[in-house]
Amino acid sequence: MKKGFTKVRRSYVVALAVLLFSVKVNAQSTLNTNKEEKEKWISPAKTAINVCPGGFFMGFYSANVEHLFGENHGVVLRGDLETIPQSYSDAEIDANGKAVILNYRYHIGGGLNSSYAGIFSRYRKIKGDGTLESGKFNFSLPEYTIGLNVGKRWIWKSGITLNFALGYGYAIDNLTVSNSSQDAMDAIDVFRDDYTFMNGFLGEFSLGYAF
Repeated sequence: MKKGFTKVRRSYVVALAVLLFSVKVNAQSTLNTNKEEKEKWISPAKTAINVCPGGFFMGFYSANVEHLFGENHGVVLRGDLETIPQSYSDAEIDANGKAVILNYRYHIGGGLNSSYAGIFSRYRKIKGDGTLESGKFNFSLPEYTIGLNVGKRWIWKSGITLNFALGYGYAIDNLTVSNSSQDAMDAIDVFRDDYTFMNGFLGEFSLGYAF
């Protein structure tokens, strides 16, 4: 049961990516009658607020706001909350995580509705507790990540916006445990292997409004 749920968690990001790439979104354009070419519509919006609706079903809640400075420079502030199921070790670890992400994006085409590349930094902290025959234990797992990401934002003239991004970086964590028994450490190692197997990964598939 716990392995099956782990596979669902792991396949979630992949499923979202496949879903996005299976949908063809055409940029709104105007016809240049002289050259018979389509010109890209650049949204005048400077700010976008997004949430990740798909995460609600997995106990993952995420929201972000991006503001565009000039024509190309976007700065994103994002917050994540994770409720982690008790299925990642025999200790039935009850855990949750919180994260804050700061992301710089260079919008290549100009305007928020364009492809971009950038750099991100994330601070995430997972706290949990469990029970074994040797007694109860709790732990804290703060994590720092810095990495690169790429993505694309679409904006319709109604203001509705869709954003997709993938990134990966170098992560450093620092585990502290209240009960350092070998059984407790083994249970936490299983949890880390199963849940934080891609701790350097950053993904986003979100909907929102741009203005």
